[in-house]
Amino acid sequence: MNLATSNINIYRFFLNLFFIFFISASLFAQTEKSTLLQEKTAVSENITYKKDGTGKDLLLDIYKPRKSTGKIPVVIFLHGGAWALGDKVIAPDNYIEQTILKLTEKNYAVLSVNYRLVSEDIHFPGPIEDSKDAVRWVRKNAERYGFDSENIGFWGVSAGAHLSLLSAYTPDNEFVGDPELAKYSGKVNYVVDNFGPTDINRLLHTRAPKPLLFIVGLIAEKIIDIRSKIAKGMTGYDIKTDRKKVIEFCKTISPINYTQNTVPTLILHGNKDKVAPIRHSKRLVKMLKKANTENELIVVEKGDHGFRTTDKMYQNELNDAMVNFIIAHKK
Repeated sequence: MNLATSNINIYRFFLNLFFIFFISASLFAQTEKSTLLQEKTAVSENITYKKDGTGKDLLLDIYKPRKSTGKIPVVIFLHGGAWALGDKVIAPDNYIEQTILKLTEKNYAVLSVNYRLVSEDIHFPGPIEDSKDAVRWVRKNAERYGFDSENIGFWGVSAGAHLSLLSAYTPDNEFVGDPELAKYSGKVNYVVDNFGPTDINRLLHTRAPKPLLFIVGLIAEKIIDIRSKIAKGMTGYDIKTDRKKVIEFCKTISPINYTQNTVPTLILHGNKDKVAPIRHSKRLVKMLKKANTENELIVVEKGDHGFRTTDKMYQNELNDAMVNFIIAHKK
């Protein structure tokens, strides 16, 4: 490895690990609730869709049209937060709020779902089981809530986009969660992916050579600690002592590796994203093309992680693109 390559790798290592935890976590930590959605939609909050392994309720919120006709198609929304933070609560004055409003105006229901957050005690596949169980819950309760069980799709942002892709691309017999929901299908018609990571090994630099790790550790030991904590939270293994196990586990939770069960996918990704660089989505597009699966990548010019700096008019066009894609895939 020459000096120039080494410097680039160190730079990327710093950026990715710093942004993943600190920036991504702050972006998706909810402090306020959207009053617009409370006013404009029919809201049902804190509905238990399953219990986790400890008996704790896992909750979702439903946003429906105030006046609906016929069976209502469902979009399941999964929040971001680096898999360790975040909440189903929709904050005010952002593109997520505006897109949910557009969907309800088109006679769609949007379910914002809480999933288990990784920690020292909670690891994957918990969050992916929960995401798939949310789909199964919709089918189980379709008659009660007026849902159209033939028209269900995922929409996720950041870590939630990763979960959406993984949930959509894996068959029903993988990542089975609640036994009572297991008899219902977890299949969906499509995925809308907003800047989701697709290769967890690349995201966490699990294959980084030891000399690079040594140099980064000398400069900023905390970055190495963050990497270790994220890897342990996701996989349950210590990357310092069980690196091969971490790598193999990360393969099983990387959407890029699931090519047999893919569904139509719309991807929105900023070309200035420092958390999950756009190369994650470009590699996903290549995989989907090889699988002959319908896909579209919208490159958000000057877009960062979360589209915080995106012009409102431009963002409105992007929101419309997502809504139009969802409507186009109604059976």
